Amino acid sequence: MRALAVVSLLYLVACEKKEQPAPPLASVSASAPGAAVSAPSVTKRPKDRFDAIEVAVPDGKSSLHVSWKLPDGTGVNDDAPFAVRWVSSDGLTVTPSDISAFGRDVAKGFEIPIELMGGTSGGKLSGDLEMVVCDIATHAVCVPLRRQLEITLSPSKGGALGAVVLPLPSAR
Repeated sequence: MRALAVVSLLYLVACEKKEQPAPPLASVSASAPGAAVSAPSVTKRPKDRFDAIEVAVPDGKSSLHVSWKLPDGTGVNDDAPFAVRWVSSDGLTVTPSDISAFGRDVAKGFEIPIELMGGTSGGKLSGDLEMVVCDIATHAVCVPLRRQLEITLSPSKGGALGAVVLPLPSAR
C-alpha cells in the first residue's frame, strides 16, 4: 500500500493535472523499508515501436544525437522519468549504457556513443524508450509513452553523421 502511494505521488508531481490517472511509470522496490522510487523499469518489450530508422555513421568513435519532433502544443514533461534500456547491439564495439534521467534532461534529445566494429557492413541498436509528453499549455493531458527503438547503423562513405528524429504523439 505504501509503495502504491509513493508511485501515485510521483505521477502527480510529473503531471500537474490530478483528474486523469494513468499507469505509473516508476518502479518501486518494496524489499527494504522506505522504498525508493527509481527510473522506469521495462519488464517486457513494448508493442509500439518507432518506424524503421536507418542512419549513416562515420568510421571510428562518434556520438549519435536522438531528438524529438513534437506536435504544436506538446512538450516533454520536465518532471517525469525518462529511460532507454538497450536490449541488444550488433556490430558495435560496446553496447551503450542505459539512460535514466528526467524529461528536463532530455528536452532536446539525448546522445548515444557509438563505434562500429572494424570490417562490419553496419550495425543495429535496439532498446526500449519510456517518457511522458504533456499538453504544454495546461498539462490537462499527459501521455506516457513506451516504444521500441531500433536503429540500423550504416557506415558513411564521406564520414558524415546522420540524425535520428523521433516523431512523438500529440498530447492535446
